Amino acid sequence: MNTRDLQYFVMLVKLKNYTQVANYFNVSQPSITQAIRRLEQEFDTKLVRKDRVHRDEMITRSGQLLYKKALTINNKIDIAHYEIARSDQRQIKFGLPPIIGKMYISHIVGEFSKSLLQRIRIVSVGSHDLLTQLQEGKLDIAILGSTAPINQPGIFAELITTRPFSVIVSADNPLAKKKIVSFRDLTNELFINYDQQYVHKAAFQAYCTYAQIKPRTAVYKVPNISWIKELVRQNKGISLMVEDAVKDEPGIVALKITDPIPEKFYISIATREDYILSEDEEQLVAQLKKITPTA
Repeated sequence: MNTRDLQYFVMLVKLKNYTQVANYFNVSQPSITQAIRRLEQEFDTKLVRKDRVHRDEMITRSGQLLYKKALTINNKIDIAHYEIARSDQRQIKFGLPPIIGKMYISHIVGEFSKSLLQRIRIVSVGSHDLLTQLQEGKLDIAILGSTAPINQPGIFAELITTRPFSVIVSADNPLAKKKIVSFRDLTNELFINYDQQYVHKAAFQAYCTYAQIKPRTAVYKVPNISWIKELVRQNKGISLMVEDAVKDEPGIVALKITDPIPEKFYISIATREDYILSEDEEQLVAQLKKITPTA
């Protein structure tokens, strides 16, 4: 079976028009027709009805079943292309969220061999986006932050450690004089919140739900976590952040949260379940497991 035939078929299901599919792939319309015939012969069934007037009913039930499987097959093939290309280049595509990067980068630079460091290509965005890229094959290894153990189909995640969340405030904020704080005391505060790519948003909501408060929030589409810290430093609001991320940060004070809910920042190493690590990648994972950030 020609995998290109499956690509043609998937697009036909989406567009329901032979001419548009041919134009999309820059091939002739008979090429699409022949591909569909080959698939029908392969599976000994009708995938497309001859009546093309009713486009919404163009694909048979057999065709719909094949479509679902073809999506998975095509995705696996795309991932294989990514993996093999990086393998040939001896390149390691490694996801590292900004907050965890601050905790890990000195260990990575200080303890990894020069030859290994030269092959690592770091992608630094929020854990939510890194997980998506890992699933799509654009990354092979990632350190991910989460508010619970990672349990995603097709992903193998190994927990390294957990870290506490803290409320962070400017050194000029009256709250800075406190060492501990309850979320119930923060009803009237302005929180600088995160967009969807950061797991802190879910943790913040959990604390608010427990405390039964709805504080004012400001959400900024900032490129990385350092911008949120800068807004807090300038006393434009307060925020929730992993305690380690503001260690030794001038002008920012981290307050321990007293609310008795089990919200923690889980740090895990993740790969795709069917991915075969190279020797260099095995070395990378082994060394990452030895790093235990401390506050």
